[in-house]
Amino acid sequence: MLALILTLWLISPVAIVPDTGVSAAHSNSVTSVQTPEIPKGQIVERVVCLNDPNQSYALYLPSNYSPDRKWPILYAFDPRARGKVPLERFKDAAEQYQWIVVGSNNSRNGPLQLSVDAWNAMVKDTHERFAIDDNRVHATGFSGAARAAIYLATRCRDCIAGVIACGAGFPAGVTPSPALHFAVFSVAGIEDFNFPEVKDLDDALAKAGMTHRMEVFDGRHEWAPSALAIEAVGWFELKAMQAGTRSRDDRLIAATRQKTLERARALEEAKKTYEAYQVYAGAADTFKGLVDDGEIERKVGQLRDSPEVKDAIRNEQRQIKKQREFEARISELIARGERSRGQESTGAQESDRESTINEQFDSESRLRTLLADLRKQSKSVEDSGDRRIARRVLEGVFISLYEQGLDFLQARKLYARAVRTFTLATEVYPDRAGSFFYLAWAHAANGDKKRTLQALKSAVEKGFSDLAAISDNKAFDGVRDEAQYRQIIQDMQSKH
Repeated sequence: MLALILTLWLISPVAIVPDTGVSAAHSNSVTSVQTPEIPKGQIVERVVCLNDPNQSYALYLPSNYSPDRKWPILYAFDPRARGKVPLERFKDAAEQYQWIVVGSNNSRNGPLQLSVDAWNAMVKDTHERFAIDDNRVHATGFSGAARAAIYLATRCRDCIAGVIACGAGFPAGVTPSPALHFAVFSVAGIEDFNFPEVKDLDDALAKAGMTHRMEVFDGRHEWAPSALAIEAVGWFELKAMQAGTRSRDDRLIAATRQKTLERARALEEAKKTYEAYQVYAGAADTFKGLVDDGEIERKVGQLRDSPEVKDAIRNEQRQIKKQREFEARISELIARGERSRGQESTGAQESDRESTINEQFDSESRLRTLLADLRKQSKSVEDSGDRRIARRVLEGVFISLYEQGLDFLQARKLYARAVRTFTLATEVYPDRAGSFFYLAWAHAANGDKKRTLQALKSAVEKGFSDLAAISDNKAFDGVRDEAQYRQIIQDMQSKH
């Protein structure tokens, strides 16, 4: 049985305490009772943990699951506690390679204790219900939940064989090291604002000598698509063969190699030389020790020295540098605006006050111009480095503002700052309804009825449809008697 029980102390880092879980024999006896109640070959959205009714997970059992043998398992963490979401991406891989997949309905972005508690509950429950191969336990996560998955892997005494990290890398204070023995399959969308971080992680993993692979897909900041999930799980199957934790399967090795080569050759024929090179380079590492593959090695060397690949690498580095420059400029302009407001509120002398107002206006004007230019670039029909940069920057700024705004609004009760933050978020993406809803909430909490109704109206016009989120929110009690509020609700009801 795994030593998996973790405790997060208030001050100290996560510590490992002795495992008090069930024995293997007990696990098998429970399985024979519990498993027939759970459907196979389909996603079960909610399985309540036997020993902790506050914890639950979504579950996918392969259609041929049987307790007669032990099964690999993948524990999934979503940043918004949506256990079903990662399972929708991984269920085809789970069926093809015969893995159990579970996704926490409790773990979310925030304190690591949420992920630790979810991990402990899921591990205990799945070991009581199912036959788990303790040598082939894996974790996956997206965005902040990817950091949580990696964090757990670093803290549980080599109990996790590998992590599929989508859209993010290692958590703060934790770095790749030869002392870490789990493998990492990292994934990022080409327009993901965390693309530079994932790229840097790939280099850091290589320097640390950790087993790793990086794949890029055509997308933004999101979970890996199903096809890439299949590739990731298949990669871990090959890694398990190399490690001796599963039996060698020559047919699987040959089929995977053939599919990989077909993909690389198709990219070459499409004149996507850099992408083809990345596939070949990944294949050379993947099949090392499994196949004596001089053909792939020669191809890697040939493409690595080609002008197309060298130019593409330089262009990729240029994009990353440019993205970071834009992010720094935007952060500075936002910070200048906040500093100006802070000086204005302290009651400075008239001459200083006028200078402060001018600086604030200048910062806000330059920020709006910069955001408008980036939005224009982001809407270009043709894929290009400039479009990728613009989309990465805008998405990153928007998510940062969104999260800061929620913190000001819900946790810290700084309503004026929440108003300013969500106002900025609506300027980054003027067509996204959610930020207008939270802006309305912030205005309501700040006592501004007029602006509350204006923002609420904008949210509904832009597609906000969660009637309960408005009617059940006490922040809007102050405007419920207003004619404009009643009209907004009537408009929403007519659309249902």
